[in-house]
Amino acid sequence: MQSLQEINTIGTLKTYRVQTTRTVRELLKDLKLESKVFVVLANGKKVSLDNVIEQGSEITILPKIAGGF
Repeated sequence: MQSLQEINTIGTLKTYRVQTTRTVRELLKDLKLESKVFVVLANGKKVSLDNVIEQGSEITILPKIAGGF
């Protein structure tokens, strides 16, 4: 079973619906993304790598930029 379902893409900004409960770190690993380069929003709020994201939540993955998060 896939852990994520892509639901929206605008340029490089992607939004996913979580299919299985996992930590942010596990989700980024599934997508082969380096955690130090991206910020994750779960249901519109910034979350840390150790936060558990529940099934059905929407996550947005943003690239970190200088002066940003």
